[in-house]
Amino acid sequence: MARTPNIDTDKLKAQGLQLRDAAAVHAGRLAVRAADLAEQGLDWAAPRAQAALSSAIERATPLVESASERAQSVADRAQPFLSDIHGHVVDDYLPRLNKAVSESATALAAEGDLSSRARAARSASAKALTTPARKKKCCKKGRLLRALCFTALTAAAAGAGYVLWKRSQPIEDPWAEDYWADLEVEDYSADQNQEASAE
Repeated sequence: MARTPNIDTDKLKAQGLQLRDAAAVHAGRLAVRAADLAEQGLDWAAPRAQAALSSAIERATPLVESASERAQSVADRAQPFLSDIHGHVVDDYLPRLNKAVSESATALAAEGDLSSRARAARSASAKALTTPARKKKCCKKGRLLRALCFTALTAAAAGAGYVLWKRSQPIEDPWAEDYWADLEVEDYSADQNQEASAE
């Protein structure tokens, strides 16, 4: 028969509690030591990190300023070119393209076989794309039109002013009764004169 070891559970529990208490004490000491080391590391690293950041800012500031100045000069040089391009696109290319699309659609809608309509549409669109668009002439507004508009606005303002003035005037109703005519007023001045003469 095999011998079963005799294990004292109370003794094991007591030893486990002692080990736990010892581990807690050592863990507390290690936590305090780790906190001290972390604080020392922070104290050591903070000034160095601040110095590195300041140095990076000092080195980057002139580079950013020069890049900004170069970008501004490039933008200033490109502005007339871009406005000219915008003018060409809006005033010339888009009207040409619109005309080419409408003329090719008209040519495709015409009667005939498909190949002849396709050729007609291609030639119509090519002609419309190569023909410069007419620039709209800004017509000068005549003096007569301006004078008429000014007169109409002045008359409208005067009419509105007259209507407002007329509405602000009191209105008398010719059929209303004169409520003040029915009141009898005693003459107190005669009574006062008699009393003054009696004294």
